[in-house]
Amino acid sequence: MKLGVIVHCPSPHQKVLLDHLARVDDTDVVVAYAYGGSPNRNWGTPMAEGRTVMVPAVSGLGAGRRLDAWVADLDRDVWVLGSAFTYSRTQALAASLHRSGKPWAYLGEPPRPRGGIHALVRDWLLRRVLSRCDGVIATGVESARRYRRLLGDARPATSVSYYIPLDGWSDLPLARTPADGEPIRFLALSQLIERKGLDVLIEACGLLPRGGWSVDIYGEGPERQALQRMIDARGLPVTLHRPLPFATRMTAFPGHHGFVFPSRWDGWGMALVEALAAGLPVIATDTVMSAHDFLADGRAGWITRCDPPSIAAAMRRLLDDPAAIPQRSRAARDAVEGFRPEVGAAEFVRFCRYMANSPTADFDQ
Repeated sequence: MKLGVIVHCPSPHQKVLLDHLARVDDTDVVVAYAYGGSPNRNWGTPMAEGRTVMVPAVSGLGAGRRLDAWVADLDRDVWVLGSAFTYSRTQALAASLHRSGKPWAYLGEPPRPRGGIHALVRDWLLRRVLSRCDGVIATGVESARRYRRLLGDARPATSVSYYIPLDGWSDLPLARTPADGEPIRFLALSQLIERKGLDVLIEACGLLPRGGWSVDIYGEGPERQALQRMIDARGLPVTLHRPLPFATRMTAFPGHHGFVFPSRWDGWGMALVEALAAGLPVIATDTVMSAHDFLADGRAGWITRCDPPSIAAAMRRLLDDPAAIPQRSRAARDAVEGFRPEVGAAEFVRFCRYMANSPTADFDQ
């Protein structure tokens, strides 16, 4: 199968999956970059293994025909488009792929719920893309469920998450039962922005009993001063730390007993996967997509609503049963045992082969 994958500009997490796609037998993969970089990101342009090309920067009269010619020249059996649907180049690519007559899938996180005129415009742009695709490759099981509802017909959607290598994480010590007088220590790693819900976490901390616990938050962002004022006003044992470099973030996890991920919205949420690999049971909101892949059975942590009483209630479950922390720590690490990029690459290719073969049977979700 000849597979073409168009990405906006891949994150390091996407690169891991793309690298493994290039290693799948009997699959000729070309990765095309729609853009040379991503705004507000500092990871540059990670180049995937195998053959990579740039999408031509066309505009003006005849731009559509030039994109059509570029698609035809690459001669792929099936296409995947993973560029942001709000960009004009993504819209143009979706139209060209549709005109090519070759099957293609949209790849991405689910759209973040929004309100107002911006939501109407974004919904319209997304529906334009989805009206032209033959299926969706979504980031996570909950994301796939949402896309199936958006497709509204028999077109299939599957789940292929983002990946990171977990080498070294399993060497970290599992969480242990705190010694007498030792607090139960919660951890959060996050940008200090409104979407991440750290103000909700601090409000939840104000509902916990005094003493016997602490929270460490590592991150940076425009909400730092406001969050610090909330902590100081309530006299909470919550400490805001400066962010750790990406390469050394693993050092934050040892010595903690639980991880809290209070986001108002996260289209995936890789820190949750890292916390589980480090052996920390996780408390995550139901608007964190990765939570539904790993926490649904309640063994490795809890999925809760994004409000202070719900998060506080989940934190109390850890506080009220410290003897169960080692068992939950082991369950956390076990939850990511099958989290391997080669598994995601195999599902990605299975889905693309299904579309390339124009089957009459339903896709095995």
